[in-house]
Amino acid sequence: MNTSYFTQLTAEVIRKDVRVPVGSVMVSEKWADTELLTVLKKVGHPILSHDLGLVDFYPSSKSAVLYATEADLINEPILKRKIVKLRKNNCKSSYVFAELTEASKVHYDNIQRFSVMELHVPVLPVTSQADAAELLTRMEQVQNSEQPNPFLVKWRAPPPSTTMAAALKTIPGIGDVKVNALLKEYNNLKSISEATLADLTKILGAAAGSKVFNFFRRTCHDAR
Repeated sequence: MNTSYFTQLTAEVIRKDVRVPVGSVMVSEKWADTELLTVLKKVGHPILSHDLGLVDFYPSSKSAVLYATEADLINEPILKRKIVKLRKNNCKSSYVFAELTEASKVHYDNIQRFSVMELHVPVLPVTSQADAAELLTRMEQVQNSEQPNPFLVKWRAPPPSTTMAAALKTIPGIGDVKVNALLKEYNNLKSISEATLADLTKILGAAAGSKVFNFFRRTCHDAR
């Protein structure tokens, strides 16, 4: 049997039955002997698993995290396919951790636009494996505190405006004030992308309106 082919197939599998004990973070064994696991042992309680497949981490039973290294970000087409597969096949809330460096900055922006706007999967920047370990610990604490008793409390997803704001902030030159102005007028990214230049100019002013208009026209063109 072709062992490398079998390994590749296993790595593409996404489990949907993962149950993570409260207070723990499920970690793929590919992260054994790394800085991330070392830090995670100090600030949390990691559990190594050999069969998580495509997913790198489960901070809780209701979320899955894919980790994108600098090299992953630079290889955009492969990373995009992984995120699409994560979104389509994982029944949990999906997240991407991405190593934000000088070399990966442009690629990070591209991946964030694609992931957030097309798939509604948040991309969270991390500066190091230690940073990622601390973020995983915070996610575990927050997500488990949201639902202390899964039989009594219904989990609430983050409001759509949070995802929209994250996507809009990737537009160069558009800050919190302009983002809030757009959120007051539009309920989703699709309606913003279909807005006319005149409409956007009326809400944001000529300069910012033009930036948003051109951004969405370029994004739609690139997606074709």
